[in-house]
Amino acid sequence: MAVTFTLIVIAARAALISVAADRAPYAFSFVGVVLAAVLAGWRAGLLTLILSQVMTFYVIVEPRWALAKVDADRSAAFVIATVSVALILLIIALYQREVAKGVIERESRLDLLGRALEEIDHRTRNNYQTVLALVQLQAQRSKDAGVQEALQQVADRIKAVTRATERLAVRSDDIGTVRLRDHLCELCEQVERGLSRDGVKVECEVEDLTVSTEKAIYLSIIVNELVTNALKHAFEDSSEGLIRVASEQHPKGVTIIVEDNGSGLAQAPAKGGGGGLGTRLVDRFARELGCEHEVVSSESGTTHRLMLRSLG
Repeated sequence: MAVTFTLIVIAARAALISVAADRAPYAFSFVGVVLAAVLAGWRAGLLTLILSQVMTFYVIVEPRWALAKVDADRSAAFVIATVSVALILLIIALYQREVAKGVIERESRLDLLGRALEEIDHRTRNNYQTVLALVQLQAQRSKDAGVQEALQQVADRIKAVTRATERLAVRSDDIGTVRLRDHLCELCEQVERGLSRDGVKVECEVEDLTVSTEKAIYLSIIVNELVTNALKHAFEDSSEGLIRVASEQHPKGVTIIVEDNGSGLAQAPAKGGGGGLGTRLVDRFARELGCEHEVVSSESGTTHRLMLRSLG
């Protein structure tokens, strides 16, 4: 690198001999040393300084190629130019050292933050698992079938919250945002595996959107509730079926759609409201999201539409 910059400096200055003769012979050396130091480090800059100054002195400065007797004025100019460039190189080297220290410190802080977030994430999952185990243990000990079913529903919702938070923070490219397609589609796969039914498939066709972590959690809980409910109840009279989770972008925002081709709801209001705990949970989180929740149901299936005006 140093040799390359030296040759470029000498060639450029030699091309101007017919115009400038030996005036300002070391001007290009400044440029060569700075470029070498910035691109390849201070050591390359130092080697470029030595080579370019010596070559300029004996190739450009009159009398050219004279190795015996050297004029005192030209020697003084050589020393002054060399010291000047050396000082510039020293400043660049000190600056690069400070930048390198800053980069190392920043990487160290980021590494510490990453490990701290991983530890927090790990402890959060453990806390969820502890609560889940307590609820499931209580359900097993209860002799009342209604209590067991209610506690199992609580356990299912704890699992939903756990799944909703697993891919946030450390697993996201940005702590404050989540890629909705990856998040919801993985959630659908997990629900389908957990409540697998022969002949009933869950498809996810969500667009590649980015949402805030808070809204991602709310959407995950809602989608989990709707998909779980469809798997459990929409195909009681059928051995085959399809549940589809999708998104549609429009000028006013985006709509999340959860639909199935099952037997439909016994009662389906035009907008979310009433119904059991699951319906109330969906409506509650829809209000937290600031979105409209519409339900259309018939004998050919049920469609839920969540219309969000903002993803931030």
